[in-house]
Formats: sequence, C-alpha cells, structure tokens
Amino acid sequence: MSEITFIGQTNFRNKKTKFGIKSDDRRRHLYLIGKTGSGKTTMMENMVIEDILAGRGVGLVDPHGDFAEKILNFIPEERIDDVIYFNPADMNYPIGFNPLERVGDEYRHIIASGLMGVFKKIWPDVWS
Repeated sequence: MSEITFIGQTNFRNKKTKFGIKSDDRRRHLYLIGKTGSGKTTMMENMVIEDILAGRGVGLVDPHGDFAEKILNFIPEERIDDVIYFNPADMNYPIGFNPLERVGDEYRHIIASGLMGVFKKIWPDVWS
C-alpha cells in the first residue's frame, strides 16, 4: 500500500474520514490552485515539512526565498549536512550546478527545454 500524505478530513454524517494524496501520485506532478489566501502555500509547507520529518528527500524551487527560508527551520540537526541551499543571487557563496550532468545525451534536449520553461516562468522579466 502506498504512503499517503493526508491533507484534510471529511465530516460526512458525523463520520470523520481523512483523505490525502498517494506518494506515487505526488512523484508525478501536483497542481495546486486556489484564490489568494486560501492556503496553497500552507499546504505546500506542510507537505514539505512532513517529507523532511519522515526522512524523505525534498527539492524546492522558491523564486522569492521566503518559503525556502521558513522550511530551513524544520531541518533536523542530524540532517543539516544533507541540505544544499542554492541561492543563485548570493554572490558570497556561489555553487556550481549542472542539472544535465547525469542525463543521457538522448534526453538532454528535453531536460534543457523543460528547465528553460521553468526559468521563464520564474523570472519572466529577464527573458525577451
């Protein structure tokens, strides 16, 4: 049986039932939509924190930095050496990052195209 990340609880006919998202489904894609202030960020924070506390790996892209900074507070002390905090704007602590390093030649163009799409969405003002 797949692990489930519980995200809510129903109360139908006075019977409370938890519901959530299977880990296998989360590994594919997750699209979270809602009005401003409806809890999208809080839900993502809770999912990431649950993953961290369960010892699972997490990759987080945060264009503003607030979300990532908050999540750092939940890293257990014994896992702190597992964390790579990559801030491309930090000139004091630059790191090399090659997302294509372990990708086979036949797939590099696909990964590169996907990354370009992500970067254009995150930083639209620097693309012409």
